Amino acid sequence: MEKQLEKIPVSIHPRAFAAFGDELVTNDNIVLTELVKNCYDAFALNVYITLVTDGKKQYLEISDDGLGMSVDTVKKVYATIATPFKEDSPVATRVIDGIKHERRVSGNKGVGRFSIAKLGKNISLFTKTSEMSSCILVKMDWDSLRYADSMKNCSISLDVTPDENPLENKDSGTVIRIEGLRIHWTAEKFLELKDELSRLLNPFKETENFSIHLVLKENGKLFDEDYKIQLNPFINNPVYSISGGVNQNGEISWAYINNSAEKKHIENGKLKWTQQNYEKILEQTEELPEYQCGSFSFEIRAWDLDSDSIKTVSDMFNIKRSDIRKTISKFKGLSVYRDNILVLPKSEATKDWLGLDAKRISKIGERISTSQIVGMVNISSIENPGLRDTTDRESMADTPEYKQFTLALSAIMGILQDERLKDRLSKQKAIPLNQLLDNSASKKLVDDVESALKNNSDSKDILGIVQKYHSENTKKIEDLTARLTYYAQTASLGSVAIVLMHEFLTGMTSVKRFLNKVKTYFSTFDKRTLDYYKDADDGHKRLTELVNSFSPLCMKDLHKKNFSCDLYESAVKATNLIKAKKISKNIDFDIDLPEKITVAVSEGELQTVFINLFDNACYWINNSGNTEKKIFVSVEEKDLEKLSVVVSDTGVGVLPENAEKIFLPGITSKVNGLGMGLVIVTELLSYYKCKIGLRYPSDTAGATFVFDLPILQGEN
Repeated sequence: MEKQLEKIPVSIHPRAFAAFGDELVTNDNIVLTELVKNCYDAFALNVYITLVTDGKKQYLEISDDGLGMSVDTVKKVYATIATPFKEDSPVATRVIDGIKHERRVSGNKGVGRFSIAKLGKNISLFTKTSEMSSCILVKMDWDSLRYADSMKNCSISLDVTPDENPLENKDSGTVIRIEGLRIHWTAEKFLELKDELSRLLNPFKETENFSIHLVLKENGKLFDEDYKIQLNPFINNPVYSISGGVNQNGEISWAYINNSAEKKHIENGKLKWTQQNYEKILEQTEELPEYQCGSFSFEIRAWDLDSDSIKTVSDMFNIKRSDIRKTISKFKGLSVYRDNILVLPKSEATKDWLGLDAKRISKIGERISTSQIVGMVNISSIENPGLRDTTDRESMADTPEYKQFTLALSAIMGILQDERLKDRLSKQKAIPLNQLLDNSASKKLVDDVESALKNNSDSKDILGIVQKYHSENTKKIEDLTARLTYYAQTASLGSVAIVLMHEFLTGMTSVKRFLNKVKTYFSTFDKRTLDYYKDADDGHKRLTELVNSFSPLCMKDLHKKNFSCDLYESAVKATNLIKAKKISKNIDFDIDLPEKITVAVSEGELQTVFINLFDNACYWINNSGNTEKKIFVSVEEKDLEKLSVVVSDTGVGVLPENAEKIFLPGITSKVNGLGMGLVIVTELLSYYKCKIGLRYPSDTAGATFVFDLPILQGEN
């Protein structure tokens, strides 16, 4: 016998009006922003938001000259919760001056109008289409709707012949009058809307045929009718900027401009959507998924906010210094525009929605904060369907596409920060740590002062000598602080490494005893078991060699001991370590080094030098697009005391102006790289009174690094 299932109809309680409306949005400004977006969707050319105060009575009015609504539209669309009308009709059309124009609508959930309840209790909506001779009036009492006992008792009133006609002088449009306001609006609070509404439209691109105005009326008087939303001109003249696009494959094409008075600089580049490029942004062990977010464009502008930089902008644009900070603060952060209308952020609390201030893209050196940038990202409903708004209109749904979107934007911010940092440090020279700590500078100060006294120099001359020393010393301290911050982190890792190496070697001893025992049963092994044994034995040897090579680095008195190692063997071991990483896939290593050359360097430190150079080479080879993927290692200029090692690659190379900057702390072109690899290499070699440099022009299509090493005397 077939079961009889009862079908229960799904119903909606009137409490849904609150859930979809005033309880969903967090502030009044968001509500008014959503209402202005509705005007935009109705193809309005002008929107007026008016605060009317008459004694103790107040009301808000939002009026537009858009397409308006017919009686049929009011009944079937406006009175329907979560209507699919905008989703089914994503493009509005209107003829302006005899030319047909199209405008893609910004909303599609069909619940935005319910948020009006947060502003006031009673709503009067006057609307009219171009085919209608007069307007119609829709009236709603939100409190009566939300507190009704069932949806059957929920209704709005429609008057097709209202006594009042505020649209009498317009062909079409809508007026929403909100009375019974929940709060008292002061003129100051009302005009705060300028800040919110000024970023509703793309600040870098004028939106055609759409303008927003704020109007104050008090006791019948009109105050400053035209508070038109417009942009301060200095926003269009940033010191730093990066612009470009992300294509369907996730590849970023970018152009960086430094427009400062003291240094004009333009840089271009591309960044592919690869695991290697995003490994420092992704969480550990996370795999980079196939890119599905869609194409979008971006432009991010940045300023330095120190007093000297602010003064420069102030003088150039004849604007108060305080107004510069206020203007940047008004637009600060990254704003996302879908089809030219703001999606993110909608409130002050969400201006750092990408988490820039929390993550601080680069860990070393100067950083860009949200308060220093004004950026826009252009997406579209066609190209980016996976980027969807949340129902509260304050963020985006946490979809896989949104995750990819934020990854790409983090990478773009990383590029901007790295390029800016290069420019700011372009006049600095790379100084090894031991020179920063050298006391020769203070000795020179003493000598200069003594010489000045002998020559009967006056106090001003002596003060000048001291001030020069103070200035140079301050710069050294700043550099030293940045490096020590990084070294403190690595030092803590070194303490852990000592424990790990001890435990590792203890464990490997047990493994070796087991392998020796197993070896006595060789004669009974089949081929597969024998192969397994050989793999295990080889693995044990490699791991033991690795620990033995690097364990001296954990010694406190490392540089008090006389270490030595074989140059060729160290290079091969470093090559094998790099080959274990994905980054070296399909890259050939040409190790053209003589055998039996012993250098007076710790093997662990020499391998660290090679590994840093190989790792950089692999990264830039993979980003070059070159068909030849190769790293060359050779020796030249061999004499009795030192030899020079040359490491070349077929990557993208290094520009001449960056030849010295890449050895400075924090300077990197890698996405979210630390910029400390070459700094560490420089420090390690400096302990042996050796140097590293970049050869220009390069021996290959990429970069060529040359460093010298001391030969162990009496051994070669």
